[in-house]
Amino acid sequence: MKKSRQTHHIDTRLTEEEYQIISLKAENYGIKKSQFMRNLALGYPLPPCRADQRVMMELITMHKNINRLGGLFKLWLMIHQDTKVNLGNRSYTSIEQLIDDIETTSQKILTISQKLL
Repeated sequence: MKKSRQTHHIDTRLTEEEYQIISLKAENYGIKKSQFMRNLALGYPLPPCRADQRVMMELITMHKNINRLGGLFKLWLMIHQDTKVNLGNRSYTSIEQLIDDIETTSQKILTISQKLL
């Protein structure tokens, strides 16, 4: 299908703030400002937002890092379970709660990142 040539031009006056907002949003979608405005005005779908993709990748990385942290901590506890380890004012009960909190946080991050897909 041959794309029709765009021959008409619409001038729009914007405040500096409006211009900056539109520019930033278009950049986040990876498209030109004119294409961003055209898509919005005509109800065309926008491409996937690059900012959302970056946030999703950061969430996935955080999920992986928290899982690694939890795994290393569990391993450390298993290695030292027979020896008296100075945990400061923490007991093994509160440490187990900490592990549960790490796992819960990791699961929440995973759930949020899956919603972004």
